[in-house]
Amino acid sequence: MTSLSNIFVDTQNNGKIGKQLSVSTTTINRSSVHVNKTSRPSNNQNRIRHSAVHVQRVTRPSSNKVHVQDIHSLSTNQNKSHDAFVHMQRKQQQQRVLQVQLQVHPHRHRLQQLQLAQVRVHQQAPLQVVRAQVHQLVPLQPVQVHQQALLQLVQAQVHQHQQALLQRALQRALPPQHVSNNLRWNQIGQIVAGTTSGSSASQLNNPTCLYIDNNNTLYICDYSNNRVQKWVQGATAGTTVAGDSTGNNQGSTSTLLNNPIDLTFDQNGFMYVLDYKNYRVQKFAPGSTTGTTVAGTTGSHSGALTDLDQPTAIGVDSNLNIYILDSNNKRLVEWTPNATSGTLLISNNNMNNYYDILLVPNSSNQIYISDQHSNAVDLWTFGASSPSNTFQTVNDTQHNSLSSNPTRMILDPYGNLYVADRDNDRIVMFCANSTVGIVVAEDGNSGPSLKNPLDLAFDSDLNLYVLPKDSNQVVKLSRI
Repeated sequence: MTSLSNIFVDTQNNGKIGKQLSVSTTTINRSSVHVNKTSRPSNNQNRIRHSAVHVQRVTRPSSNKVHVQDIHSLSTNQNKSHDAFVHMQRKQQQQRVLQVQLQVHPHRHRLQQLQLAQVRVHQQAPLQVVRAQVHQLVPLQPVQVHQQALLQLVQAQVHQHQQALLQRALQRALPPQHVSNNLRWNQIGQIVAGTTSGSSASQLNNPTCLYIDNNNTLYICDYSNNRVQKWVQGATAGTTVAGDSTGNNQGSTSTLLNNPIDLTFDQNGFMYVLDYKNYRVQKFAPGSTTGTTVAGTTGSHSGALTDLDQPTAIGVDSNLNIYILDSNNKRLVEWTPNATSGTLLISNNNMNNYYDILLVPNSSNQIYISDQHSNAVDLWTFGASSPSNTFQTVNDTQHNSLSSNPTRMILDPYGNLYVADRDNDRIVMFCANSTVGIVVAEDGNSGPSLKNPLDLAFDSDLNLYVLPKDSNQVVKLSRI
């Protein structure tokens, strides 16, 4: 019986496994030796003397040799047959082949490592497909498919938003005359604010102005109720944002108003209310119902530049300068931020019959003024003694000019000017670079009344809102 704990095996076929292997054998004396003869034992060399040897650990010299452990002892029986010895060698040889296979071809272990690495890579970049080094394509997992679908949805929404922005940009880039020829509104409107005359939250009493912010929220000067009402889209009642909510109290304190006649907003969201019979401008921070006087002197209406007298219109530019049509003083004045008095810009004896003002975009010294004395809209330059242009003629067989009392004005994004032609019960549009107006809306249809329109406004979709004088309602005309 031969006991082997380690053998030095040398492959003779360039590292391929399963070919012929040669095992080192020789006659061993009772001393420490190295086994290095690499010939297969012959038939006459079938016995090994009983010996105990110690073989030093042999390191793996090259890629085609397999390292095995030290041989601690070798014990054999000289009387055993060669067949038993060969059987033992073959069995050990098979074990060594298995070891060599694990050492020379560890692809199974490597594949597992690669798969683990792929999982880590997918976790870091879940939408990438990683190709393993063994050239196996890793399929997308269900979570990855869901993430990819979500990404495609987001990309589609972004693309849709970009297309909408592009369309708006192209519309604004078109020639104004071309755009104006395609602006139409449904002549049958719908009531979006107010019911009948009254002081409840759903009612208005002699409203005088209308403003729509970037969120399409309406703000209305509820003149005879001494308050400003806010109406969000779809609401059936308003919310008081300045003045007395009951409509019963008028006053001159910081929380009260006395016949608010006009309002506007600056780019920071502050609201400016022209407090007609308190002869002042009140400024309200977003969400606050307490105002601060920023122009005029409460209760004083002299001709001094520190005072206002029955002002009817207000505007604010990007530098927060306030422009006020001081009607009873027959002048247009400017109040800079934190000023204690105004600066005279325009003075004219007929300005007591002027009603509204509208700043010209991209200009620092021009303004539109609705002229109820001349039945026109005038374009003024600050410091001038007379207007530089007049908008008066209307292409209409029934009324070929603006009637008496044109009231509020507004501009659309294309530079077209719209005027509430009060006594003609209509809205007139003057296209950019044109002084001849066309009628875009008028009373007399089967819908809500547009009689005596006082003010008008646009929402973000260019739907037209009209404030008729006597109906105590706001009427929306949808763009078509």
